[in-house]
Amino acid sequence: MLFEVTVIVGAVVLLGWAVLYMRAQRPATTAQQLIQQHRYQEAAAMEPSDSAGWLHRGEALKLLGRFGEAIDAYRRSDDPAAREGLALSLAHLGRDLDEAKKMMEETIALYPQIQEFQALGLAYILLRAGDRDGALRVFRDNIELLETRFRDDYTDADPLLAETVFMFAALADANGDTGAAGLLRTRAASWAPGSVWSGGIEN
Repeated sequence: MLFEVTVIVGAVVLLGWAVLYMRAQRPATTAQQLIQQHRYQEAAAMEPSDSAGWLHRGEALKLLGRFGEAIDAYRRSDDPAAREGLALSLAHLGRDLDEAKKMMEETIALYPQIQEFQALGLAYILLRAGDRDGALRVFRDNIELLETRFRDDYTDADPLLAETVFMFAALADANGDTGAAGLLRTRAASWAPGSVWSGGIEN
């Protein structure tokens, strides 16, 4: 009996040690955690091991304003959010805007998540493509929901939402609301300090 108890206790201790060892071998943080800590360079440098990893690398690269590299990362992910990231990266670069528009429309149709945010992304792509009327039509259809989201649901600083706030500012500006646009740009900068959204994008 004593021998069996000793064996069981030894096995439990060994198992506990093995678990602690395996945890010690893992990276201390994930790319997503690094992004939340505003450590975008480190997040972008992490080697992705799966689709989510490539998505997070794309997000980190986009925060750094390295849109071309972000596009390459997004293309390696099969996460629907990567298609949105790809479309918006193209828009920020002012490149292949018809493709970006089509991609965003398809994503909205197939994977409707937070549709007012997706609509904002589409409006931003249209604005970058020079379709101001189309952009403002989509924006005005969703502005009340967007304002509600940021007033009631998304009040905590989140670097991953800074791009959305930046696009909101661009559309507010195009809609003639320069005061709101200024406040939104300030919020984008404070939510993602040291990112491209804290300095803006040259059009």
